[in-house]
Amino acid sequence: MLSLKLVFGLLVGANILALLSTGVSIYYRDPSQTISASTEPSIPQFDEPSTAYYILKQLDIFQNVPGNGGGAKYGEPIYGLINDDLYCEKYRALVVENPEFIFTQKNFITNYGPSTLVRSLAIKRVGNDLQPQVGAHMTKKQQSQPSYDLRPNATIFFTLGGIHGEKSIGKNFACTSQVYNQILGHSSINRKDNIAKAVVEYSHRYADRPQCFNFDKFFPETWVLTNQTQCTEFFKKFNSPQYKKEKEEKTIVYIRKLGSGSHQAKGVQPVNDEEEEQLRKMYKNGELCGKTKDNYVIQTYVYNPLLLNGHKFDFRVYMVVASTNPTILYYHDGFLRVSLHPYDVKSNDKSVLLTNTALSNKIFDIAREQGHYQGLNETELRNFQMWNLERLQDYLLQHKKITDSNWLDNYLRPEFKKAMIHLIRMVSGPFVKLSQLYELYGTDFMLDDNLNLWFIECNSGPVLSGSSEEKEKFVTKMLADQFEIVSGLLKSRMKRIINYVNKITHEGKARKLPSNEVYIVDLEQRQKEFQEIIKNRFEPEYEPSKGNGFSKIIDENYSGVEKYAGLISAECM
Repeated sequence: MLSLKLVFGLLVGANILALLSTGVSIYYRDPSQTISASTEPSIPQFDEPSTAYYILKQLDIFQNVPGNGGGAKYGEPIYGLINDDLYCEKYRALVVENPEFIFTQKNFITNYGPSTLVRSLAIKRVGNDLQPQVGAHMTKKQQSQPSYDLRPNATIFFTLGGIHGEKSIGKNFACTSQVYNQILGHSSINRKDNIAKAVVEYSHRYADRPQCFNFDKFFPETWVLTNQTQCTEFFKKFNSPQYKKEKEEKTIVYIRKLGSGSHQAKGVQPVNDEEEEQLRKMYKNGELCGKTKDNYVIQTYVYNPLLLNGHKFDFRVYMVVASTNPTILYYHDGFLRVSLHPYDVKSNDKSVLLTNTALSNKIFDIAREQGHYQGLNETELRNFQMWNLERLQDYLLQHKKITDSNWLDNYLRPEFKKAMIHLIRMVSGPFVKLSQLYELYGTDFMLDDNLNLWFIECNSGPVLSGSSEEKEKFVTKMLADQFEIVSGLLKSRMKRIINYVNKITHEGKARKLPSNEVYIVDLEQRQKEFQEIIKNRFEPEYEPSKGNGFSKIIDENYSGVEKYAGLISAECM
């Protein structure tokens, strides 16, 4: 077999017919991944690979969309991977000769560390880690030196943080027959300031239909302080007798957050006496609104949180935007994050007032060093901190907060799902519509003591770790289910591409020329048809299995209430 580099060198000349006539396979095989040619009818094949290559070269056009390859370091190596402008050309040549690996394998490129749950458990259980030597664990010198060709038989790029600043989607990686877990334009959903703006704008649509969406029952009232009008409105309220009265009754009335770039409770501060003084000083009690550039948002603090045995908690539940072309959204159960501290609204300790799990690391360190913390060892503390939804329901039934033994399915899960639908409807406008893009998000909610559900924020790149045995199993299974969904959409897309290319070849709408190029009849029309067939939808044989833990809640391939799985009524659409 010719070397990979030599084969790809031949392809640069675009003479794929000559290459294929030699009988040389351009599919790069590892000894551990030997795949024989398959005659199974369930695995589609291109009838004329050489013709298919030139057809796709004219139909599968690179789209230079906003944010794609737009980083200041575009073209530079990342994680030691060479930037190759011909990568997707070479990938196309590989696929037309043998597309079987797309249907039979999940081949990953990832930058997660080798000891992380993602790489050591989740990926290994469902597929192949094609380039285990690359990733964030490399030294800075190794990462900056161009050492490795990006493997051509990748199907799934699953990275922590994007690589599309250094590489262009559809040219250098993430070709049409691959998937990538970063949605361009997602700052509309993962920035607290952008979410706040989107909720306000969205609520205006439903001003006359509060039964469909009521801002006052979805998102705590929020002010973006970079907006002069909102900043002025906030300080007007901040300086009012009403605030003084609320403060006497509730102690904490507001919470300050960084508008962007903060995670794990960093940049989040309840507005106690000390913080109030800082805010007034920073904005000169409102006189500097519109002049101070610090990106802060102020949010009304949920003063009456539902407590579990006196401890505050919130929810981390998950959603996968499995496609942006068109929008396909899935919901997945999550878990409760219970504070290890008894709740005390008068405390100045942020870890008492907030529930982010990162704030508990010091307690785990103490338990590890001393063998216990307040009578519990580290394992017991971690189990106390993470509750599943069924445990919550049992607790509420036991304490007579609810009477419905199916409360999760009759109330909580539908409320989570409807909130996610509204969230995506309000923020997905800036999402770049490419069929190979998807993303997993962690969404945070709270219940108050009246069992009202409040959306708090949404996080891209949620932490995927196994802080307890139960959570390790949960995250590993969730990732496997996610990969099944996006792989199913990829295989469906690839099946339609193969069938379409074979169809126009047999119908004479694509004809070989003496130069070995291919003439396509009515090329512009064929390009439009191609763009339609690569839009994501499931072919029946590639639908997620019954045991998949995700449930679909948006699919824009459908119309009417079916588009939203019957969760949104016709009057609200």
